[in-house]
Amino acid sequence: MSRFVNIKNALFPFVVLFASAQANSTDKLILNNGDQISGEISKIWDAEITIEPEYSDEFQVDLEAVSHIEAKRDFEIELADGRKVVAQLLGGDEKGNQIIKVSEELISVPLADLTELDEPEDRYDWDSYIDWSTSFNTGNTESLNTKLRGDTTFRIGDHRHIGEISFAREEQDFDPIKEQDLFKYNYNWLFRDDWFFSAGLGFERDPIRELEYRVVTSAGMGLDIWDMPRRTLNIQLSGGYMQEDIGASLETSTVAIWGLRYRQDFFGEDLELFHDHNVTRYLSGRDNTIYKTSTGLRFEITDLLYANASLDFDYETQPVSTATSEDVALRFGIGLEF
Repeated sequence: MSRFVNIKNALFPFVVLFASAQANSTDKLILNNGDQISGEISKIWDAEITIEPEYSDEFQVDLEAVSHIEAKRDFEIELADGRKVVAQLLGGDEKGNQIIKVSEELISVPLADLTELDEPEDRYDWDSYIDWSTSFNTGNTESLNTKLRGDTTFRIGDHRHIGEISFAREEQDFDPIKEQDLFKYNYNWLFRDDWFFSAGLGFERDPIRELEYRVVTSAGMGLDIWDMPRRTLNIQLSGGYMQEDIGASLETSTVAIWGLRYRQDFFGEDLELFHDHNVTRYLSGRDNTIYKTSTGLRFEITDLLYANASLDFDYETQPVSTATSEDVALRFGIGLEF
């Protein structure tokens, strides 16, 4: 019995130390009415704080109902003036503001100025989508338009890899009028703050429209205007070389490419708006400019499954004589996120 008591006494300081560490690592929301909620804070988004207590699943608390936050660990924070900092949340001051610790500096700001807060990104980050969408029209003419599209973003530290592949098919009165296959890969090296070097490779074919293949290699510079887990926007300008077999003629050109990529979540993470925009201007060879945009919504059904709607717009100033300049498709479908 005495041996057991001695062991218990020897372990007691370590138990106290562990419990103390656990208590100190717990985040706290101090509400305006004096109540406290303890748990793990994961984000601030749409003026709501997401916290997960030990006794329940995560839930959201309106930011305006919170007096201040106590969380002695690092977060990525975007402030109302556009600044992005890595900071800890050390409670409130006598004026009712939130105290944040940036490096070794204490800063006092209104809690409402924390427009976005996220846990630091892992060194490895992966987002992938597979969309299946279609549209069908009947009446004077019958048409069927389908598209299978996958895109992925893989980030390792300062290196980002973005890939996209799609297969679009269109029939009118049961005759195929489009068989477009598209592959794009873009590599980004984030070498300084929000600036990155980019290198890209693209392949496209649509034999029905007399495009046997189009291959583009490019390199350039880009800027991350937003780079947060629930809101991203980047732009880039590149120069490159193109070779295409179009209209039974082999063409080579130098090109300038403008690109924009935008993603943003709404209503927590239930709804995502996306927009991709690319303009390719021929600088030599034949006189042509290609515009490609894709805009759409993804609505979460489960953690894996979502519904989607998208509007694709393609335009070429000088297509082959058998093809039209403009191609517009509105599609609805389902997709997988993983």
